[in-house]
Amino acid sequence: MTTAMTNAQAALARAKAARAQQQYQQTQAQTVSPGQLVVMLYDGVVRFSRRAHAALTTHDYETAHNALCRAQDIIAELDATLDDRAGAISTNLHRIYQYCLLRLVEANVEKRTEPVDEIIAHFMALADSWRQAIASVEQVGRPGNAESVGIEVTK
Repeated sequence: MTTAMTNAQAALARAKAARAQQQYQQTQAQTVSPGQLVVMLYDGVVRFSRRAHAALTTHDYETAHNALCRAQDIIAELDATLDDRAGAISTNLHRIYQYCLLRLVEANVEKRTEPVDEIIAHFMALADSWRQAIASVEQVGRPGNAESVGIEVTK
């Protein structure tokens, strides 16, 4: 076999694996609860931010730019889906998302890792908070557990 054929076969195998991964992620996103989807999106921001941080550290600015743009896209989507009727929670999340978008743009323009580190910390904290909230909701949903989390049950 020639090297060109081997390279082409390897490229096809990588493309097939990437398609399978994408299909899996789409299926996963369609079958999780809204809260779990938010956690997945927060984890995506962290993942792309970490990729950008590593790329900025090695001066791979194209990779950093692409990763920062992916993180920004996720945050913009999170912001766009906020329900203004939710009151203070929605308003505060909007402010957090806007601030984080600004910091990611700064990181991209100035080629600095400090704003990226800040975003990673914020979104790890947000993801942890959502995980705790999901666990609390799941705990309440189990028979006999409403009282244990401070919910008054009337009959």
